[in-house]
Amino acid sequence: MSKHFQIGEIAQFFQIPASTLRYWEEKGILKPNQDQNNHYRSYCIEDFMTISDIIFYKNLGLPLKHIKEMEETSVDEHALLFEDLMTSLKNEQAVLEQRMQKLRHHMQAIDMLHELQQHPYQITNIDTDCIVSFEFLEADKLYQYINNPYLYSRVQYSHHLSQEQRGLTIDKNDADQYSKEEIIWKKQGKRYMTFLMREEISEGFPNDLKEHLAVIEKQYHTGAVISRFLLCAKENGKVYDFYKTFVEIKEK
Repeated sequence: MSKHFQIGEIAQFFQIPASTLRYWEEKGILKPNQDQNNHYRSYCIEDFMTISDIIFYKNLGLPLKHIKEMEETSVDEHALLFEDLMTSLKNEQAVLEQRMQKLRHHMQAIDMLHELQQHPYQITNIDTDCIVSFEFLEADKLYQYINNPYLYSRVQYSHHLSQEQRGLTIDKNDADQYSKEEIIWKKQGKRYMTFLMREEISEGFPNDLKEHLAVIEKQYHTGAVISRFLLCAKENGKVYDFYKTFVEIKEK
């Protein structure tokens, strides 16, 4: 005599809610025996196999509608169904990889911020080759910024900080895709010192750029000032845009 199981036992065995088993029964893909007197469901070994198959196909991402029809599906129909599913999964994988890459950029920005907090005023190579002008209404450039906000850069010169230009850093190999008028800065092999700049999100957008320049100019002449966006966050009760700023230097 075959052993029968109650719905609670099945739910515990498969680690799924009893309500899910009832839902599968309602959709016609699971058909347990039901006592006509008390309406209690009982499950046999064959139901174990059915439930295992349902879980298997659900883990593949198949909707219940297709799972219900699997036994009536031909080999060729199986192949088409799984090919479509594989294509869908590859598309999802590509989207997830893009999302992970954006997270990596953000995490790298946080690491940069911490590094600059701990080690300000380090002489280093600037990590951009070319900067082109950028307005938020330029769709292609805006999309690049959305994918990686660290591309957003501001170009100034220490002797005239008010003449600020907004830009987007690009690879030097892509520079020929832009007009001469769009290129607002190019790397020229100069020495740079870097630090963390804070710009408060408030009226007038005050920042501490002049204070940093005053420290550096005690020892060096300064030129181009390139500020690359890291992130927006709260610090000591105020909200700031944080920038990794590079200042061109030469000995006095």
